Amino acid sequence: MTSATCSRFRGFLVSAVAAVLGVLTQVSTVAAQSWNFYTYMPAPNAAFKRIAVMLEDITKASDGKLVFRTHMGGSLQISSANITAAVADNVVQLGDDSFFVGAVPIGGLIKLPLLVRSYEEFAEASKIMDPYLVEAFKKRGVVLLGKYHYPAAVLWSTKKLTSSSDLKGQKIRLTVPEQAEFLKLFGATGITMGTAEVAPALQRGVIDGVITASAGGGVLWKDLLKYNHRFNISYSDSVLLANAEAFEKLAPDIQAKVRSVVAEALPAVTQTMRDDEEALTKKFAADGMIITMPKPEEVSDVARRIVPIWESWARARGPEAVDALAKVRQRLGR
Repeated sequence: MTSATCSRFRGFLVSAVAAVLGVLTQVSTVAAQSWNFYTYMPAPNAAFKRIAVMLEDITKASDGKLVFRTHMGGSLQISSANITAAVADNVVQLGDDSFFVGAVPIGGLIKLPLLVRSYEEFAEASKIMDPYLVEAFKKRGVVLLGKYHYPAAVLWSTKKLTSSSDLKGQKIRLTVPEQAEFLKLFGATGITMGTAEVAPALQRGVIDGVITASAGGGVLWKDLLKYNHRFNISYSDSVLLANAEAFEKLAPDIQAKVRSVVAEALPAVTQTMRDDEEALTKKFAADGMIITMPKPEEVSDVARRIVPIWESWARARGPEAVDALAKVRQRLGR
C-alpha cells in the first residue's frame, strides 16, 4: 500500500469514526432527555401522588428516554403566579399550574362564581373552553397537555362562618381572582397568595380563611381552620403544561406516548379527589370542625346577584371572552 493510499485510508477511518461518534451523540441525546417538573403544591396530596405515578408511567412508556426531576411548590424561586411563565421560558420544562389565570385570562371564565355548579356542568363547559385555552397557551410558547380539577371550592375560616353573611369583615384567601367578586357581595376581602404561603398566613392572622375544597387546601390546613360553610362557589382546574420547544424536540413517538399517558392519568386525578371529598369532609366534622350547608334562599339570592358580575368580567377581557361566556351560558342554560 502506497503512502498516498495509506493517507487516504486513514482519512476515511477518521471520517468514519467521526460520523459514528456523531450518531452516538445524537442517540445519547435522545436517550437522556431530563425535564424539570414544578408543581404549585408545597406538599404531596392525593392529586400530587397520582401525578407522580403519571410521571413514572411516562418514563416507562418512553423506555427511559424521558425522565423527570420533581420540584415541589416553594422549592424553586418560582411563585405560584409565575409557573406558566417559567414553563414558557424553559426554566422548567413541565409545570402543574393552578394559578394560570394571570397568564391566560380567559381561563378564569370557567371559575366564575356560581357559573359552573356540578361536575357534569364542568365537563360541558370544558368542551367549549378547552380550545380557547389550547390556543392561548400556544401563543405563550406552551403546550397544554391536559388538565384536572378539584371538587367545589367552598368557604373555610378560623372565625365564625355558618352562613355567607358571616363573611363580613373577614380576609379570605382566594383560589382564583374571580372569587373576589363573590366575597365583595358580603363585605369580605379577597387575598391572593400561593399555596405555600397559606399556612403561615393563617397562623399569623394575615388571613382569616380560605376558599378551597376538602380534597384540596382543606386537607392541608384542616388543623388551622374551625368552620367550613359548604357554599359551592366554583370549580378550580389545574393545567399540565410543557415548554413547546422542549416538547417538539422529543421524538414523535415519545410525544404521542406523553399525550396518551396524560390523557389517561389526569381524569383519574380528578376522580381521586372527587372520591376523597365526602370522606374527608365527614372526617373533619368528626374531628370537631363546624360544618354547615347553605340554605336554598342563600344560594338563589347570590345566583341572582352574580350574573352582572359575569358579564362585567367578560367585557373587561374583550370580545373573545364575551363570546365564550355566551356559549357557556347557553350550554348550561344559565
